[in-house]
Amino acid sequence: MKPVLILGLLIFGITAVELESGVPILLKEIKAIKTEHTEFTFLLDLELSQGGKVSEVVSLVGDLLEQMKRDQLNDDLEYAHRTTTLGLDIEWLIIVLRNLTKERQDKNNQLSELNQILVGLQQQLDALTEQLNILNGKEEQLRQTRAQEAASYQARQENNNKVLAALNEIIPKLQVAVFDQDGKSLLQTEQFEIVEKIKRDLGHNHPIAIMVALTTKFDVPTVKRIIDKLEHIRNAVIALMQQEDEQETQSQITFQTVLQEIAELRERFSKDFEVTSQLIKKRTNDKVLLEKRLTIINRDLSLTEQLLIQTREYKEQYDAAYAVRKGKRISEIKTVQQAYDLVENHSKKHKQ
Repeated sequence: MKPVLILGLLIFGITAVELESGVPILLKEIKAIKTEHTEFTFLLDLELSQGGKVSEVVSLVGDLLEQMKRDQLNDDLEYAHRTTTLGLDIEWLIIVLRNLTKERQDKNNQLSELNQILVGLQQQLDALTEQLNILNGKEEQLRQTRAQEAASYQARQENNNKVLAALNEIIPKLQVAVFDQDGKSLLQTEQFEIVEKIKRDLGHNHPIAIMVALTTKFDVPTVKRIIDKLEHIRNAVIALMQQEDEQETQSQITFQTVLQEIAELRERFSKDFEVTSQLIKKRTNDKVLLEKRLTIINRDLSLTEQLLIQTREYKEQYDAAYAVRKGKRISEIKTVQQAYDLVENHSKKHKQ
C-alpha cells in the first residue's frame, strides 16, 4: 500500500473544509466498503471530509489503481520468469541426478567385473608361480639324480677297469705258470703270488679273487677251465663297460633334452608370468581410477540431492510467498477499484 501512503500525504496537505455537493453520501458509501484495508478508506474519507475535490480524488485513486495493477503485472511476470527458471533448474538437477545414478550403477558393475578379472588374473599368476616352482624343483631333482647316476657310473667303471686290469694281468700269468706243458703240476709258488696280488687289487672276498685262489687247489685241467671262465668274465666285463658307456652317453643326452624342455617351459611360463603381472598392474590402476571416480560420483550425488531438495523447498517457499503477496494485492486492488468506482460514479453524476 505504498501508493496509499503517498495519497495520504497528499490528503493531509488539503486544509479546505467546504464539502462538495453529495460528498456526505459518498462518504457513507466509502465507509460501507467491506475491506481489511481500512487505512485506505480512512485516508479517502479524510480527503473528502477536508473538502478535497472529488475530481482530484478520482484522478489520484485512478493513478493508484493503475500503479497497483502494473505492480501486480510486473510481479506476475517476475514470478513466471523465476518459477520457470526454478522449474528448469529442478528438471536439470533431476536429469543430473538420474545420470549420476546410472553412471554409479555402471561404474559399480565395472568395478565388480574388474574385481572378478583381478581374481582370475591372480589365480593365473598363482598357477604360473606354482608351475615355475615345480619346474625348478624338477630341474633340481633331475640334476641331483644325474649327478648320482654319473657318480655311480664313474664308480662302476673304475671298478670294471680295476677288474679288467687284474684279469688282463692274471690270465697271462696263469697261463704261463700253469700250462708250461700239459700234464705237469702247477707251480705252487707262482700261483700263490698271483692269488695274493689279486686279493690286494680286488679284495679277499671278490669273486674273481676267490676263483683264482681255487687254482691252487685243483689240477691242471680244472685250472684250465677256471682260466676259460676268467676269460669269459673278462669279455663280459669289456661288454659291460661298453654298455655302461652307451647308457651314460644316452643318459647325458636325455638329461640335456629334459633340461632344454624345462628351460623352454620356464621361458614360456616366465613370459606368461610377466604378461599376467603387467595385466594385474594395469587392472589395479584401472580399479584405483574407477574407485576415485565412484568417490566423486557419490559426492556429486549427495550434493545434487541436497541442491535439489533446497531448490524445491525454495520454489515452494517462493510460490507460497507469491500467492500470499498476490492475494493481498488483489484484495487491495479490489478495495481501490470499489472506491474508484464510487468516486468516479459520483463525479459523473454531479457533472450532468
